[in-house]
Amino acid sequence: MIKATLKSDPKFLTNVEIEEHIQILDEPVSLGGNNQGPTPVQSVYAALAGCICMTLRMYADGKKMPLEQIYVTVKAEKKPVEDDDDRFRDNPEMIDKGKVRFIHADVQVTGDLSPENIKKLDVIAGKCPVHKMLKLGAYITHETSLAAIEDTLEYA
Repeated sequence: MIKATLKSDPKFLTNVEIEEHIQILDEPVSLGGNNQGPTPVQSVYAALAGCICMTLRMYADGKKMPLEQIYVTVKAEKKPVEDDDDRFRDNPEMIDKGKVRFIHADVQVTGDLSPENIKKLDVIAGKCPVHKMLKLGAYITHETSLAAIEDTLEYA
């Protein structure tokens, strides 16, 4: 289970507990935060980059590929789309205020790898769980209620 706690001060600083790990999220100063951690969206992009790295490592190790290092750069931007853009005909929910978020992962690897190895690693990069979740979507539910007691969790 993952638990996030935001107290009233600092304004956006959010403490996230992930099992025995702690992550801090915040917003940039320009949005009223203190820039003490990545934004939630940046954390999603980081999860994508990390997941691609780990997925490629697991695959290469299993196939005894001579993969040495993996570098993943994730870039994202919202671009305007035209009403007649057929790419989004079956997924109109991807369009938010006339724009679609485009995410690109640039994956670079080192090692004594053949062109066939590189091609297979490219296919496998698209099969990492975070990549699949972002591409295919997930069914998300939520429920909001008044807390019975105030959480006393302190920020790390």
